[in-house]
Amino acid sequence: MADLETILYDKKFKCAHCDHEFTSKKVRLRRGHPIQRDPDFCVHYANQSENPLLYHVIVCPECGFSFNDNFRTFIPDPTVEQRIQEKISDNWTKKDYTGMRTVPEAIAAYKLGIFTADVRGESHCVLAGLCMRLAWMYRFLKKKVKEDHFLEVARHEYELSLEKGDYANTDMTELKILYLVGELYRHLGNPQQAVHYFSSVIHHKLKDTDPQMVRAARDQWETMREDMKREKVAREDPAG
Repeated sequence: MADLETILYDKKFKCAHCDHEFTSKKVRLRRGHPIQRDPDFCVHYANQSENPLLYHVIVCPECGFSFNDNFRTFIPDPTVEQRIQEKISDNWTKKDYTGMRTVPEAIAAYKLGIFTADVRGESHCVLAGLCMRLAWMYRFLKKKVKEDHFLEVARHEYELSLEKGDYANTDMTELKILYLVGELYRHLGNPQQAVHYFSSVIHHKLKDTDPQMVRAARDQWETMREDMKREKVAREDPAG
């Protein structure tokens, strides 16, 4: 297993709210050792300290403003900074999240990031991505109730993102979000809605642009069909 000192590095940041300059840990993506990738894209590592997800949210140690690379660089509304000051910075008890993180520390950073995104009026797509990753943190801790709660919030925000089209200019595409919403419905126990969204991916007019997403949707659809067949057999012959 690689030494964490060679996997983590310090990246320089300047807080968009208070202009404080600081460094925070990031992961050299090619140095970690992923061992599993779930259908909703959650990546597991043998040593979770190597997981880039733990360092996805940056927290300014000076004022508490928390963000990721998907936050907008410019906000035209002049009242936003005042709201951030009143709701976040004025209530901030200084804590340093810039070093090596545990999963619980990452959870705290994600909650700060979600709160900041909400106060700042970031897109539904950004909020959904933060909630998804927070759910994954709880997955690592095997806290299913909390995991499913944030997956449900993520699903709702992704559907709003599809409705508003606010995923434009992000690393997300319509096909990827459609697939994710389908997968979240499947995971949360709503197969009818899951099939609807997987079908939307498979028959989408832009399906040729992302064959990987189409293949993933087909695979999950087939998995669901097999699961439903087994459940039907079990109901018809409960004695086995």
